[in-house]
Amino acid sequence: MFKKISYVLLALSLLLSIFPTLGLEKAKASDRYSDVGSNHWALDEIMYLADEKVATGDDTGRFRTTEPLTRAQASVIMTNALGASGLNRSAASFSDVNRNFWAYTRIERAAEMGIFQGNNGKFSPNDSIEKAQVAAVVARAFFGQESQNNDSSLNYGDISNSFWAHGYIATLVDNSIIEDKGNYEPNQPATRAEFAVFLARAMNENLRISEENDEKEEEDGTDKEPSEKEVLFEGIVDASTPLNVRKGPGMNHGVIETLRDGTKVDVYGIEGSWLVIYVNNQKGYVHQNYIDEADGVGSDDSSKPAEPIAKAKVTASTLLVRSGPSASYNSVGSLSQGDVVDIYEETSGDWVLIKFNGDWAYTHSGYLNDKTADKTIVIDAGHGGHDPGAQGNGLVEKNVVLSVALKVEDLLEDDGVDVVMTRRNDTFISLSGRVNIAERANADSFVSIHANAASAAAEGAETFYNNSSKARESRELAEAIQDRLVRDTGMSYRRVANAGFYVIKNTTMPSTLIELGFLTNSKDASRMKKAGYNDKAAKAVYNGIKDYYDW
Repeated sequence: MFKKISYVLLALSLLLSIFPTLGLEKAKASDRYSDVGSNHWALDEIMYLADEKVATGDDTGRFRTTEPLTRAQASVIMTNALGASGLNRSAASFSDVNRNFWAYTRIERAAEMGIFQGNNGKFSPNDSIEKAQVAAVVARAFFGQESQNNDSSLNYGDISNSFWAHGYIATLVDNSIIEDKGNYEPNQPATRAEFAVFLARAMNENLRISEENDEKEEEDGTDKEPSEKEVLFEGIVDASTPLNVRKGPGMNHGVIETLRDGTKVDVYGIEGSWLVIYVNNQKGYVHQNYIDEADGVGSDDSSKPAEPIAKAKVTASTLLVRSGPSASYNSVGSLSQGDVVDIYEETSGDWVLIKFNGDWAYTHSGYLNDKTADKTIVIDAGHGGHDPGAQGNGLVEKNVVLSVALKVEDLLEDDGVDVVMTRRNDTFISLSGRVNIAERANADSFVSIHANAASAAAEGAETFYNNSSKARESRELAEAIQDRLVRDTGMSYRRVANAGFYVIKNTTMPSTLIELGFLTNSKDASRMKKAGYNDKAAKAVYNGIKDYYDW
């Protein structure tokens, strides 16, 4: 895809100081940072980064929320966040950043990826990064270079349609990362807290602004508390700081109450990783990580299914088995990698009902590889019609990927797989149309095939997955195909990364978007032009899919 720089978060380390120290313990931001109180405006975003173990402050225990960030520091943050190593060029790209500069390799990599740009041959590494520049960096990294062309109107009093960063800022507004009101102050230095908010919201959709949800919640008012018969279990708050009770299942929802450590609550439901409780006759949500089960609730064996619906193999080294469908239930044992279990029922979340030592129990489906007799797999050839995609060295993306996709279809159908194609000819299909095809087919997996473009130096195969749905399975599918692409086509191994591409972000089955190589790189293009390449690439994708499903 042309100028595709939507590289997305893989790294488990995100630097928010020049020389960070990452703590291994899980801690709340208000505990970790002395300058981030429970009412701090960026608490949720900072807490997210802390809980995900991707950010720390300085050695004094401060996040330094109001201090600015230099462009050099920001380049280090972004390249680490995107899982990119430094690029040690023999000759510096910028006249004010020599090879001895502490962030030289990261600045070079950030520039090579197209995330950062210089001005008149200079990078200005020690200048504070301005808010307009932060918008550009985040938009390029998470929503692609094409975000600069977003012409949506803005309400900001200080952002004109002709302002250089208008498209980037509009993209962040469109994706609910920032609010479109007042003044944006584009030329003001961004604080570390502001940078954390931009980054965390780009990483995690649950942190994004949700005015519609909050307005609806305010209209709902009070709720009638369910009867005791509807209680799943009694929980006890286990939190070193007051636990927020929110209007909805996510940190983007408003706080309606706080609970102190040791408070007992009745849990009435589970929505993802959030527990449904009632406070003062109002329905609320608390995160399951801060609730311990006080009293488990048994289940009636007569209501359980008699026969399993599937078999699955454990993919984690150790997989806990629990008494109920949530991490808040007590552990009753564990399974080991390679163990095969019978699945009797799928819950509304990510938990499945199994038999463990003769008793009913639950375990998380994200660590199980389900193998059933019949599969429906959607193969998506990117671009098409009036959208040619990437172009370089005499190759056009839409043609390359269609040829490969059709060969993948043949190979899978020979194995008895039900293959659904988003296109079989030079036709344009919208991104939402591709997602709808996969959803209507109730597909078991979705594979979108693309070819890449960037600078002439960028090379290699890369695959992407998204964390919004079936994250573990999607990552494993991406890894399996990536390994085969490198092994079977000779492309270099560029990365496997979490990304926000529309088709993998909005499909609900295990999904991956693969980049066969860079059409703009002479070595990659030379491989793609060789006779038999399309067959090799198709066989690699096919074998990767088989590796994912076969034990």
